[in-house]
Amino acid sequence: MSITVADVRLAEILTALSGCVVTFEQLPTIRFLDNASDAMKVSSRVKNVVLYIYSTLRYDLRRRGVMGVQMETKINLTIVAFFCALFSLPATADLILTAPPRESAARGEELYAPLADVLTTQLGQTVVYARARDWIEYSTKMKQDKYDIIFDGAHFAAWRIKHLEHTPIAKLPGELTFVVVTHKDDKTQNRMRDLINAPLCAQASPNLGTMAVLAYFTNPMIQPDLHEVGSLAEVYEQFKSGKCKAALFQDKFLNKLPVEEKSKLKVMFTSSRYPDQTVTVSKRVTDRQRVVLAELLTRPSGIAATQELLKQYTKQAKRFDPVNPQEFAGLEALLEGVLWGW
Repeated sequence: MSITVADVRLAEILTALSGCVVTFEQLPTIRFLDNASDAMKVSSRVKNVVLYIYSTLRYDLRRRGVMGVQMETKINLTIVAFFCALFSLPATADLILTAPPRESAARGEELYAPLADVLTTQLGQTVVYARARDWIEYSTKMKQDKYDIIFDGAHFAAWRIKHLEHTPIAKLPGELTFVVVTHKDDKTQNRMRDLINAPLCAQASPNLGTMAVLAYFTNPMIQPDLHEVGSLAEVYEQFKSGKCKAALFQDKFLNKLPVEEKSKLKVMFTSSRYPDQTVTVSKRVTDRQRVVLAELLTRPSGIAATQELLKQYTKQAKRFDPVNPQEFAGLEALLEGVLWGW
């Protein structure tokens, strides 16, 4: 598009009045703000206001050839803030939703993509689900503050609250308690110190229960020899097959065992009670968005987008619970000084 004398004059006026450098090359972008607004992340309200004022200016410029002093004062001082903000405002980045790479990529999409779609609508900003390839990428990007909405264990949530100024929004209902059990007739295993360098069947670190047990042993040289498996059922099967002297799982799992099997076990260790998996948000999530997100997740009737996720981890819950930030105080210690790299 050709640049007219009026275009150059308008750019000079806006620059002089606002202190923002507005070049005549930018004016066609304003003129076609309908197309530019998507790339620039300009809200429709701002777009319409600026477009209207710009068209008014263009009409006057065409009528007069150049803008008179009175018109400069009357119109340009009114719209200068809009133009200044428009050219200096950085594009709004997408909000990144994530969770640990426990599931396959396909299953992760099933669990979290519907939630990302709902949040995009409700928060007024694009929310994208991003799955890390593995735990190394997940923890690295977390520590680099690359994620905005995260659903994972309470120890990770506590670390982010302390170091990244995350805000806890909601958690799965209930609490988690972990137990270490051994065979009742095993006289060599009676207390935790008996597990020094002994094989312990457990879920792989940084599982919360595993970290709680490792943190018990302040000297890593005397920690149990972890035999890491995927699920609690696998932990129990490996233990029964003789792979380990003891096994670590949630107390809920222990209490669901058949009475006869449970009677053959003895508890060597019971952990503190911890909050269940939690949703936290970064500083890039606005106060309004935090309120909206908390209301959505804790809505008594629940929302369809979280039902599959809740079914996987709670079976019966229809919604998340409200959260108290004090619940996470000190839990970052289950990572710091226990797991390498934290």
